[in-house]
Amino acid sequence: MLQVYNTLTRKKEIFKPIKEGEISIYACGPTVYNMPHIGNYRTFLMTDNIVRTLEYLGFKVKLVMNITDIDDKTIRDSKTAGMSLKDFTDKYTAEFFKGLDMLNIKRASAYPRATENVDGMIELARNLIEKGLAYEKGGSVYYRISGFPGYGKLSKLDFDNIMIGASVDVDEYDKDNPRDFALLKASTPEEIERGIYYESPWGKIRPGWHIECSVMAMKSFGPTLDMHLGGVDLIFPHHENEIAQSEGATGKPFVCTWVHGEHLIVEGEKMSKSKGNIFTLPEIVEKYGGEVVRFMFLSVHYRKKLDYSAAFAENAKNNYLKLKETLDNLEFTLKNAEDESSPGDLKILKSLPELEDQFREALEDDFNTPKAITVFRELSRTANVYLETGRGRQVLEQIHFLYKRFSDVLGIFAQAGKEEISEEVSRLVEEREAARKKKDWTASDAIREKIKSLGYIVQDTKEGPQVKKAEES
Repeated sequence: MLQVYNTLTRKKEIFKPIKEGEISIYACGPTVYNMPHIGNYRTFLMTDNIVRTLEYLGFKVKLVMNITDIDDKTIRDSKTAGMSLKDFTDKYTAEFFKGLDMLNIKRASAYPRATENVDGMIELARNLIEKGLAYEKGGSVYYRISGFPGYGKLSKLDFDNIMIGASVDVDEYDKDNPRDFALLKASTPEEIERGIYYESPWGKIRPGWHIECSVMAMKSFGPTLDMHLGGVDLIFPHHENEIAQSEGATGKPFVCTWVHGEHLIVEGEKMSKSKGNIFTLPEIVEKYGGEVVRFMFLSVHYRKKLDYSAAFAENAKNNYLKLKETLDNLEFTLKNAEDESSPGDLKILKSLPELEDQFREALEDDFNTPKAITVFRELSRTANVYLETGRGRQVLEQIHFLYKRFSDVLGIFAQAGKEEISEEVSRLVEEREAARKKKDWTASDAIREKIKSLGYIVQDTKEGPQVKKAEES
């Protein structure tokens, strides 16, 4: 039975979707104004892992992830870059998708852009004004927090003791109350000159950040959705404001289950430009490989801080490579396996469903990927023992089937079995085998080194030479 920690209630709850067998998920996507750092991608990977887990558990999932392509940051930095807002955000949107591919993150059902949904934002603002929950001042439209009694129920903050300007979304616009936030902002003369404005009943405006997600989520799923995902830094004010806007307009619950991922820190410190410890995804993928980075993220529960360091990454890489080596050995042995049985076959076959039960139970416990990886490693040990003691095709096929099932749910080993060995390497392997049969060890060793120089290693097994691409150090 799936249990999920709900930020709204601060406890694990048995999860039941609004519509049986189907789950609606809205996830906060990137603000496309620069290269996303690895902390951003940890959150995006959390979303992918949750979707994969839910699908593994038999649910049909619809995921919508927004792209924020108009806000203070995109407007500011596109100007600095001397680019139009669209060209600037298109550039970083493309980088975002490249990063998804690096980590084998599956595509969402839709990626709505804020700039494509401004009409809906204007309509929501009009609705809130009619209900007395918003007001116009100086050409901008603000949400009246005092009119929504439930404000603060997600963040659990004591607003009487919050210092204005420190943790509240304050901007340089006139407001009735400093805590009120902008739904629509009056475009500045400079923004108008750059074409960054939309016509509205209140003049030329552009959207505030918070209203964007409310509109795109409700347009995709209606007034209430099953899950809303994001990083813990979005709980307040962003997600708190989404609730106020959405529930204020509809009078219905906006989200049943709120799921938030913790921060990624670097050697115990928050990432910051001043500390020089911000890493982009391409930087660490180039060093470790996309699947190792994915495995590294999955090795820490999404609700715990991930403390990134070179030692942590190397440990994740070693554990990943051990699991991959088992898969390589399984697939190599299967090519030559025969229909033979061993005394231990029945015991192995009996243990596999038990391991899958443990794997599934780990993921049903609030998407506990570290625990699921522990079960995966036990499957790897089971496979390695059998590769030493047995060769029955039926058992090997069952182990391989479960191995691939686990890896597919975790999103790793996507390219396993697809690697082609070049004709030159294949020819050298054959020459080396001929030298070994003649007991010409000098020639055999020389050919092995030649193969190594081409980026491959040869392992001698009972079934013959096994060729693998060498891992970069």
